[in-house]
Amino acid sequence: MNKNSPSELTQTESVYLSAAKDANRTNLYCLAVLASLAVISTIFNLIGIFSIQRAVMYPSMMVCFTTFVLPIAIYLINDKAMKRDSVLQKKWFRNVIITCAFVGIGFICVTLSFHATILLAIPPLMAAQYRYRKKLFFVVFILTLVLVPVSIYGSFFFGTPDRNFIKGMLTEEESLILANRLKIATPKRMLDLFTHYTLPIQLGILAVLVLVRMIIFRNGKMIETQIALSEKVREEMEQKNEIHDKILNVLVNLIETRDVNTGEHVTRTKKLVGMIARALQKEDKYKSVLTDETVIRMENAAPLHDVGKIVVSDTILLKPAKLTADEFDKMKIHTTKGGELLDRLFSDMYDEEFLQTAKDIARYHHERWDGKGYPNGLSGEEIPLCARIMAIADVYDALISSRVYKPPLSAEEAFDIMLSDSGTHFDPDIMRVVVTIKDDLFALANNSADRRNISA
Repeated sequence: MNKNSPSELTQTESVYLSAAKDANRTNLYCLAVLASLAVISTIFNLIGIFSIQRAVMYPSMMVCFTTFVLPIAIYLINDKAMKRDSVLQKKWFRNVIITCAFVGIGFICVTLSFHATILLAIPPLMAAQYRYRKKLFFVVFILTLVLVPVSIYGSFFFGTPDRNFIKGMLTEEESLILANRLKIATPKRMLDLFTHYTLPIQLGILAVLVLVRMIIFRNGKMIETQIALSEKVREEMEQKNEIHDKILNVLVNLIETRDVNTGEHVTRTKKLVGMIARALQKEDKYKSVLTDETVIRMENAAPLHDVGKIVVSDTILLKPAKLTADEFDKMKIHTTKGGELLDRLFSDMYDEEFLQTAKDIARYHHERWDGKGYPNGLSGEEIPLCARIMAIADVYDALISSRVYKPPLSAEEAFDIMLSDSGTHFDPDIMRVVVTIKDDLFALANNSADRRNISA
């Protein structure tokens, strides 16, 4: 009864796509924090907490801020303003985020101090949010290790070098001049800069990269386990649903076996329910309620509307004449018994929405709009929509079909009777829509050459 659309993503693709979207969203928040860090650093330099030349500080922090904000702007423009397909699910957007993080943090490290190189651990941690890709990890690994010496030596020449390293060689004022820094950049001092600063930080960053690789591996295993469990559950549900479908078909066939005139009735009423429901889909009142899935569910549940007749005795069910009042009262129980039977058989096993639709149709398809129906005497929209549609299909097919006590009516005669009962037996709003498809109903009736006897 429940078929997956061929256009649907596989379970694995859906899980990874969802994980990638969440990772991109989380990393956008991280970039927003880094953009705030660039603004705060600029303010600190303005009030004297940092002492970096404005000619260096302001352009650098502007580049940092712009770089960090760029992916956020792309997301807001594409997703929120233009409402296009989300960039969060695009592979290239992941690369934009990681690249902007590296560029912006590189500028921060060079401008502020090479002590800020610890921030270079952030891009690998951002990359750890994504599904493991060998190429992506390799690029992140190389970029991180390369940017450590670039940041430290760049800071020495252009940014704010460690004051202990230049102590006794340059005053703070002298260190602001690039030429003075070049004078003290001897080979021995550059080697000391590598061994005392660059190498320890690189080793620390390397440890972070190893940790990142372990996190990515662990996350991948967790997702694979989740997918495997989901696939197992899905397969078990499909197996159960196949069994349930077979049981339901057996029930319908059992009714047909006891009442040989029911087969055409089941086929036609299923078609009628689908035709009426699809016509209602075009109405504003019903378009949000009658989704394609709901209509298919109603069609598949329609053959079960008389499943309760399984408890009705053959004496009544197969009587070759019109039922007496007492016999008709006994026939009425097929509505409640049908709902109870479906509930007992499938309450813990079947698709809940389909089961509820089937129960509503079986129990309430003999209710009337004016409240004079059975079994509960419901009226108006108290009657479930699926049962109101089923009532029209059931009665129309009964009118155009032959019984032992009456000949079949023509499609036109049957339709006129249906219209006269609009607002009493049937929902007048649905009947208004049924009028628009009466030619289709006539065609269905005229194409059904076999007008068999149908039980009440």
